[in-house]
Amino acid sequence: MPIKPGRDLTIAGDFVRYFIWLFVPFLVVGGVYGVCNDAFLVCGLVNPLIYSTGISLIIIVVTHDLNDILILVGLGKETQLSLNLKHAKAIQRIACLMAAGDFEVALQTANALLQAAPDFTNALSLKGQILLEGFRKNKEARACFERVLALTKPDEEQYRLADALIAASYDATHDSQ
Repeated sequence: MPIKPGRDLTIAGDFVRYFIWLFVPFLVVGGVYGVCNDAFLVCGLVNPLIYSTGISLIIIVVTHDLNDILILVGLGKETQLSLNLKHAKAIQRIACLMAAGDFEVALQTANALLQAAPDFTNALSLKGQILLEGFRKNKEARACFERVLALTKPDEEQYRLADALIAASYDATHDSQ
């Protein structure tokens, strides 16, 4: 099932901004050079258009995730990959907080991450693990894991992890909720 084209116009806005920032100085320098050498059309207009467009596209590809750019035209494939890259620092922080036993702050961080990206399966799994290990809220943890199962395919790693954690959440000794 192909992904529908996105409506993230920040990429288009960034392109226009970079294009204008580059086109104006290229136009001025190229125009002066073109007037001096009787080649205003080529040096003053054509070359600045080509250079501004090319450099703006390079900046867009470097500053934005390629998948986000492809989603604009409906060719994006893996939204979770781009979310993992975009939120890598927050995921690492949650993992460190869990390892340190600071489940309260880890849960707050996971909730903040889920507000930014509600269908982010990695954050849902981490929230479920925090609820399961830190607070022993098995029913709430199961709800997180079941949502991960609904959002992923059976051959994905997140699906297998959520399935295993659902089984662990049915442990009768910890089923307080």
